Amino acid sequence: MGDLYQNLTELRRCFDGGLISDSEYQSLRTLAMNSWTSANLPPQRQPERSFWEKLYDMAVYLKDKFMENIIKPIIERFNRLLITFRGGDN
Repeated sequence: MGDLYQNLTELRRCFDGGLISDSEYQSLRTLAMNSWTSANLPPQRQPERSFWEKLYDMAVYLKDKFMENIIKPIIERFNRLLITFRGGDN
């Protein structure tokens, strides 16, 4: 609140001193109020994910773990076998 008060006070001094016109004062005052309000609002809560979105996320997670823990070692062993057999041909 202190920053807003300070900014508005400085704007008023500039207006009273004739450094800015009435329309400039009003627009800058509105801009200061809007920027202070938007900066000081609490963050909006993200909406709760639906049951189906959570279920989909869980399925994707389980698929990734399945691929990582089961399929990947099988493919790595198969590749080692291919390298072994190809190396024996030379």
